[in-house]
Amino acid sequence: MRISLFKAKGGVGNMRQFALILFFLSATLLQAQEALLPLSYRGESPKEVVVAVKLPFFDDFSNYQGLPNPKLWDGQDAYVSQDFAAFPPTLGVVTLDAVDADGVLHSGAGIGIFSADTLMSQPIRLDSLFSPQSMALHPSDSVYLSFYYLPGGGTGVLWERNGDAPEEKDSLFLEFYNPTTESWDLVWSTGGWDLDAMADSLTRIGLGLGCLWQYVAVPIKNSPYFSKDFRFRFRNYASLDDIPKLGLVGNCDHWNIDYVYLDYHRTKGDRYSRDIAFVDKAPSFLKDYQAMPAKQYRADDMATEVSMTIANRYSQQLSSQYGYTVYGSNGAVVGNYDGGYDNVPPFFPSGVYQASVSHATPPVNVTFPPSGSPETYKIVHVVREGVSGDAHTVNDTTIFLQVFDNYYAYDDGVPENGYGLSSSSSRAKLAYHFKLNVADTLTALDLYFNHTREEENASMFFHLCVWADDGSGHPGTLLYKDQTRRKPYFDGLNKYHRYLLESPVVVSGDIYVGFEQVVSGYINLGFDRGHDARNHIYYLTGTQWQQSILSGALMLRPYFGSQALVNISETSIQHHMRAYPNPVSDILQIDLPEGCTSLQLYSISGCKIATYSPANYINLKSLSSGVYMLRAISATQNYQTVIVKE
Repeated sequence: MRISLFKAKGGVGNMRQFALILFFLSATLLQAQEALLPLSYRGESPKEVVVAVKLPFFDDFSNYQGLPNPKLWDGQDAYVSQDFAAFPPTLGVVTLDAVDADGVLHSGAGIGIFSADTLMSQPIRLDSLFSPQSMALHPSDSVYLSFYYLPGGGTGVLWERNGDAPEEKDSLFLEFYNPTTESWDLVWSTGGWDLDAMADSLTRIGLGLGCLWQYVAVPIKNSPYFSKDFRFRFRNYASLDDIPKLGLVGNCDHWNIDYVYLDYHRTKGDRYSRDIAFVDKAPSFLKDYQAMPAKQYRADDMATEVSMTIANRYSQQLSSQYGYTVYGSNGAVVGNYDGGYDNVPPFFPSGVYQASVSHATPPVNVTFPPSGSPETYKIVHVVREGVSGDAHTVNDTTIFLQVFDNYYAYDDGVPENGYGLSSSSSRAKLAYHFKLNVADTLTALDLYFNHTREEENASMFFHLCVWADDGSGHPGTLLYKDQTRRKPYFDGLNKYHRYLLESPVVVSGDIYVGFEQVVSGYINLGFDRGHDARNHIYYLTGTQWQQSILSGALMLRPYFGSQALVNISETSIQHHMRAYPNPVSDILQIDLPEGCTSLQLYSISGCKIATYSPANYINLKSLSSGVYMLRAISATQNYQTVIVKE
């Protein structure tokens, strides 16, 4: 097997990534090709009134995701996530890469070095202190800015890496703003370096991979910096690989930054904070899914325990208290766990985390009642320093929303990559496995497609498909295939587009949902790297179904029952056809698509009820109350929308 790794530049979803193209050239996988692709859209920046920041300045990016906190940061090139870097100092990091706030390659991007992202602080009151008492600040007050950084790209096998490693010629800079000269001064920089070599060294001496993160402390000594207008900024320089195929040119050269801290009365070596913190985000309490249909949920779907990664950022062992509380939709407590107090060894210098079972692998001691009705539970995990209190409490809480509704999800709704298939054949197929406990009616699929450079994937047509299991854990009999050609739609940041099946399908047991591509090319389906569902992903580019080797979860969710067909946006349920009012009592007005030759009305079970000649209205007064599908037939394409009859 030969594996080729291409740097990619060009996109953001709400986190940005690289393109990992895996060519499988063994005898059994000669034509198969999976690809991890760059993201290309982030969304609009929030509007905030700028207020100068007072010391201390601190952000460990643990209590939010998306665009940097505008109360602390000015400019939105960088991006905050909780999945992008392995073993960060605390939960969440900010990443600089090769694309701007809109997911577009920076001006001047090419195979040579170009200026890329900027993460700039808001103005900081470095002229004065305001608490515990007002006083002027001076260079003699020992002011330091410290932070941790790590080049992207991860370590280990290529198909499990997250991010793209900057080369030695790529670089990360720190600059201070001089209000007197109105210019920026370079105070620190680094080039890319090999994470694998360092990881091997750490492993040989028995240190954890969390020790890969590099600590930097920069003193602030020049008098002009001690102004009410002081700022600092991180910038990176990137370079594109010389790849002729534009579809493989995307985002690259990632730098992860965490635990940014600016204050006075510090020293270069005071990297130790009395801080007990979460490192990984809160997990699902289900064994396999992030969310599942309420109708399908059974008590044995619950996990027996979960994993919590907790770090002690101090130089000495501390006592901590950990527990979680589960709240129902009405805010009532439905369960809790008290892990009590336990000692946490210092993370430094050996790179260890909390190993106590009561804190690191707490039991799931609550069982959600299988009522069959939609419900969302809020699971709140809290860890506290047990004696003197934490220096930074923002990283002491992490929350997971456990959703029981009408859909399955292996993913968390946030893509770090795009997923695509390539083959000499245009009929590449993608299938995603789900297991139903009882028979149900599949009515829709939600898919999240990433924007790509110049919307290169907007014409990647496909047919939705559903397969049964073949008895050996692979897709088998084709249960459903669209007659209509579908295409990627982009409904906004982290907003799935709902594709209604042309006729609902009654399914049970093990099923596979997905699509067959009409044309070849990388379709760039959202891919969540934070949850590993590779054992449920199958693809067909030759004669045999293959199981994915890429660590992650497709952003594809099957929906069940009639509720999936109502209360969704007009753009999600119809294309080039509008029917109103909806719900309707008797006369339904219709804006027909061009070329319509007939109208057909179907029940929710897929039975045809009536056929009408093309008209701008139909009378449904005699129709029983319920949910129906109205389909407009044309010579080239069919269109449909959901009708609710009162």
